Amino acid sequence: MRAHSFWRLFLPAVICSGLVSCRPPAPGPGTPAFQESPGAGSPGLPVKKADGKTLLMHYMPWYQTPAVRGEWGSHWKGHKSEHKPDQVGADGLPDIYSHYHPLIGLYDSTDPAVLECHLLQMKLAGVDGVIVDWYGISDTADYPETHAATRAMFDAAGQFGMKFAACFEDRSLELMVNWKKIPADQVTGQLTKTVLWMEKEWFAKPQYFRLNGKPLLLDFGPMYVKDPAVWAAALNSAADHPAFYALHHLWKDAGADGGFTWVHWEPWNGYPEEAKIKRRLNGTFSSLTQSPEQLIVSATPGFNDVYEQRHRELEHRDGQTLKESLAVGMEGPWPVIQLVTWNDYGEGTMIEPTKEFGYKFLEVIQQARRKELGGGFPFTAEDLRLPARLFELRKAGVVPAKDLDRIAALLNAGNCLEARRELDRLGSQAATGI
Repeated sequence: MRAHSFWRLFLPAVICSGLVSCRPPAPGPGTPAFQESPGAGSPGLPVKKADGKTLLMHYMPWYQTPAVRGEWGSHWKGHKSEHKPDQVGADGLPDIYSHYHPLIGLYDSTDPAVLECHLLQMKLAGVDGVIVDWYGISDTADYPETHAATRAMFDAAGQFGMKFAACFEDRSLELMVNWKKIPADQVTGQLTKTVLWMEKEWFAKPQYFRLNGKPLLLDFGPMYVKDPAVWAAALNSAADHPAFYALHHLWKDAGADGGFTWVHWEPWNGYPEEAKIKRRLNGTFSSLTQSPEQLIVSATPGFNDVYEQRHRELEHRDGQTLKESLAVGMEGPWPVIQLVTWNDYGEGTMIEPTKEFGYKFLEVIQQARRKELGGGFPFTAEDLRLPARLFELRKAGVVPAKDLDRIAALLNAGNCLEARRELDRLGSQAATGI
């Protein structure tokens, strides 16, 4: 990520040991902090206008629980097991590696009920799909667990009519070399193998997101594979050649088709009035390329990490930070906006409903979509609460699965009125034991 004082490529090992899937903030570019500029389906669901924005949610698939996979993952307990998720702190909430707590409770990223809840919440907020943070297909460290969760999300996205794209972490190849899984001279081959796996398993499926007719592939970097010839060799191996996007200050050197932005602190320096923040952020985005098609811009709710060497906080401001950053993307010329992030609890960028913020961030996204589509977007803030009610009934285990599947289908089709009626009826029956 870009900070006021630019960060290096990697956090200290004490923060991210490389033994598990974790990601330090992106390094800052050597470009000016900002430049001000004057301007900134399923049946029943609304149809976007031809020029409507595509909203894609960056999603972390790295959470594990004992109930599903036998143990707490490091993203709940910390990378040195310094937290005890089974224990409740003085605030009455689980002791986890975060300042924030998911509203539905601690979860496993492979749990179908969790994926159902998350995707339906996104869908009712007006989000089109997910970009999943992915470490590839190797058997190094905890990458198989993250890969399994990513595949589960891919399948769930297809089930719920949501789009999917992968954001590859090329630092995973560095760990493979360091752990002597492959020699350094086989990096090109391993990257090629990964791209070909994606082409075979994902690219041809209807849920895979395509940009300008090509399957979109992001890389959070490049952090390790910096030779554009290596990327070209791997990407050219696919007959269905991906649209390759890298971080906004690295994409040109990597020979990518475009770049994507992440968290930018500078526009909020001093937290001036909203108009000035938006001018600054618009200027930051506009300075990166003159072609809107080459840039996927970002919107974020804030940043507040739990690292031992903490980084600058971007205040959430009760949803105002997300409102401002999303407005710049919605009002600007960029066709795709990445929402950063659904659930990076370690960095405090989560848009997912939490104990601390409730549904505030999803409501901001919903309001932005309603402003864009007007009466074509019918969903309300109350509708956003329905998937969590469905999730609670699934976890209670007292209502037949077929009845809950019917409610999920109603929500997926945008029939919130009937879904609410069914939830009320079944919830009442469950409470009375009838």
